[in-house]
Amino acid sequence: MKGAMFTLALAACAAACGEPLKSPMEWTPVQTNEIARWKAENSAPKGVAADKAARTVRFLAEATGIGAGETVEFFAIGPLSDRAYEAMFVTVASPADIAAACEEIGLPRGKGVDPVAARFWPLGEKVTMSVKAWGKDAASRPSGTVTAFLKDKCAEEEGRILEAPFAYTGGARDALGQPLASTNAPCAVFALYNHGPALIQLDGMLDQSGSYGRFVTAAKHADGALFEVQLAWDGKRRVKEVDLKLTAENAGEAMGSLKEDARKFDVHATISFDSTVTVERASAVARAFAMLDGAGVKMNGCGKGQFFFRAFLPEEKWRDRAARAFQPFEVHVAADGSRSFTFVEEDWSGDGIDPVLKPKTTSFKEWSELPGIIAKTGEQGSKIMVMFIYAPKGARVADLTPAIGAVFPRVSTFYVFGE
Repeated sequence: MKGAMFTLALAACAAACGEPLKSPMEWTPVQTNEIARWKAENSAPKGVAADKAARTVRFLAEATGIGAGETVEFFAIGPLSDRAYEAMFVTVASPADIAAACEEIGLPRGKGVDPVAARFWPLGEKVTMSVKAWGKDAASRPSGTVTAFLKDKCAEEEGRILEAPFAYTGGARDALGQPLASTNAPCAVFALYNHGPALIQLDGMLDQSGSYGRFVTAAKHADGALFEVQLAWDGKRRVKEVDLKLTAENAGEAMGSLKEDARKFDVHATISFDSTVTVERASAVARAFAMLDGAGVKMNGCGKGQFFFRAFLPEEKWRDRAARAFQPFEVHVAADGSRSFTFVEEDWSGDGIDPVLKPKTTSFKEWSELPGIIAKTGEQGSKIMVMFIYAPKGARVADLTPAIGAVFPRVSTFYVFGE
């Protein structure tokens, strides 16, 4: 649904701006002889070379030929991608071979963004990137850092993210440990928005729709113009993952420790609440850590079997079903511990512009009953992946977390309301 809405918004924007809509296109290498020469001169038959001593990885790429000032979503894509119409370069080497070269120099594999796992920040050791024109006409073409090729239209307001080191996540992998980017579109080597399969990411939280139009080409380069891209790692590990074990009393101490770690490391933290923490206390702790998120510390993911910390920060206006943009599943836990599940069916058969809401409530005793109840919500329910849990403020969070084990990943987003 989100992807469909984004596509419609993009089409409307293009129409409003008088820009023609572009279609995906497959890439065919242009300078095959020069590519073969680079491979031979660098003893790199796959189009990528690793230098363990220098901790550098070099790979050859062809310019896609898109014009100056054009919006791009990818700085570099792999040779099997069909997204050359929105990318700066197409690499000669496959993303899998580039990833293997990075690991050959000792660069640790990180973790890409994954909304289902509530991981919204790319996690990876930091690399720098330089781009050098290569080939017979190299002297007439630019070389330099990424900023010599891309312009950030939001640099003044959002920060100069193109000038900062980038995160090497290594990208999401398949069951055999191979990068999805090698075979699955868009085959991103370096995406300019948070894209889990991309090997390299900007070190920030940039969703695709919000970032669209931010990065544009600085100049046009001829189709197939060759450039050598170099990644460099200084060998220093800066990423530190921390799972905070919080009780009803130690949040302040834990926050202080986290701030101290952030002086030395790129800290990615998760929160796990013990059995002493109530819904009310979890909400207060979540508000405090929300202020820290992105300000020296990245709250990234969930503790095992735990809610994402922002689950305890729902908007109060979401309680009003009629005012909500969509209807999530609802679970109500009463003061006596009894539980019920509500599916709010939307009936669009009337003449109005809004649906008629028809709540259907089912009582249940064990959390394990939820999957079966959800299965009965039919086609409309099959599209719902969000659950609101309403519980007394004094209820223990530990008494609610079994809901996660019962329905995740069928339901991947939770919000907890204190009553």
